[in-house]
Amino acid sequence: MLSEQEKNKVFNKALYVLEKVGVEIRHDEALNLLGEAGARVEDSRVYLKPYHVEEALRSAPKYVPIYDRDGELALELGSAENYFGPGSDNPSTVDLETGERRQSKLSDVKNFSLLVDALPNMDFLMSMALPQDVPTRLADLYQFRTMTVNNSKPFVFTSADNRNTAELFEMATAVAGGRKELEEKPFFVQYTEPTSPLVGSKDALGRLLLSAEYGVPATYTSGTLPGASSPATPAGTVVMSLAEELSGVVISQLKRPGAPVIIGGAASPMDMKTAGASYGLPAALLIDKALSEVSKYLDMPVFSEAGFSDSKLIDGQQAMEASISITEMARSEADLIHDVGYLESGQTGSLESVVIGNEIVGYIRRLQEGINLDENHLAIDALKRVGPGGRFLTDESTLDTYKSLYQPELLDRKSYDSWKESGGKDLRERAREKARKVIGEHEPEPLPDEAVQAMDEILEKSKAELG
Repeated sequence: MLSEQEKNKVFNKALYVLEKVGVEIRHDEALNLLGEAGARVEDSRVYLKPYHVEEALRSAPKYVPIYDRDGELALELGSAENYFGPGSDNPSTVDLETGERRQSKLSDVKNFSLLVDALPNMDFLMSMALPQDVPTRLADLYQFRTMTVNNSKPFVFTSADNRNTAELFEMATAVAGGRKELEEKPFFVQYTEPTSPLVGSKDALGRLLLSAEYGVPATYTSGTLPGASSPATPAGTVVMSLAEELSGVVISQLKRPGAPVIIGGAASPMDMKTAGASYGLPAALLIDKALSEVSKYLDMPVFSEAGFSDSKLIDGQQAMEASISITEMARSEADLIHDVGYLESGQTGSLESVVIGNEIVGYIRRLQEGINLDENHLAIDALKRVGPGGRFLTDESTLDTYKSLYQPELLDRKSYDSWKESGGKDLRERAREKARKVIGEHEPEPLPDEAVQAMDEILEKSKAELG
């Protein structure tokens, strides 16, 4: 979307913002690191020179490997691959049995974990549900335990505050078998973000610094509301977001040179008719794609979003917005692409929507593979055998190759009469059946008992300390 010259222009404008406007840093250690590095610090406002950013970019890893829970390489951030997964922390969930929207529960985190573990085109996990049936101060610890036990794929994780982040790293260390093992083969990415406009909060920077200390990859990606927390124009939001994120890269590299950090970000423009955030507006995708391209121009791994909808249910709007966003971001250079399955502008999670998103991703990936032009697929020998007026249905080449034609599992191809005879089910019903089947039958790889026990002990300790 952007030329090399345009990417460089955006980068230079972000450098200008950091030098002339500055960022507010609400974390004492981060302020000290920046001051010692020669940045101008006025109370909590910090002004960075271009060389601070350029040195940090040279230090930050261009390639970040992420492993699964069992230590196998699963994601290669900084490569040419896109990886898709759901989002996190929806206060509401569409009940799989009633179809009604209700408050999220811890059982929903388990169900989303099982579903993602089984779906082939979901590459990583996020919680999707913010459980309302556990103590609020400990909800993230419950999420972490539930996700780790019920899913072996890597995940991106959000935590409530600095205290809980430290507890989560203790849990992760127990699962990995030690702190060194966790650093060598991290199985999750710690999510954190600046507060727009241009503020690094105490908790956000605490998560970033602790991640650097442990050597665990962390995002520092803006989540803006253009027109409210960032400029209304896509270009203005991209410049501001990049400035915020680059300040985080500088801080992480001052804490520990070579600490893995991921930028990119996402935007939900303010709908001036409703005063709500909109995931589905074209401006959101323009901002997401531009941030991805500029981040890759700087040789940084990218976190972005797709597969969401502002719709409240599975309908034509959901299918349209999810399909367009997945298609566009699959064509981008983003590495981790989250929020597959979001409804209601990121307020509601839906198991059926994740299943449909998985189907869309599979469809797009097959298109990206293109046409196989090897001798077998060019089928010259088959053309010779069959000849003019012949039939390919009975030729051996058809049996050998027809399975290579990708067949979406959920999409209906029957005649009308056959469709009616089989129940006349629409896409939502078929997705619901698929989700029910997976949750009822899928068995994730078991986590060693000692790891589960260690997490439970940390959780019980936290409960006791918080009363």
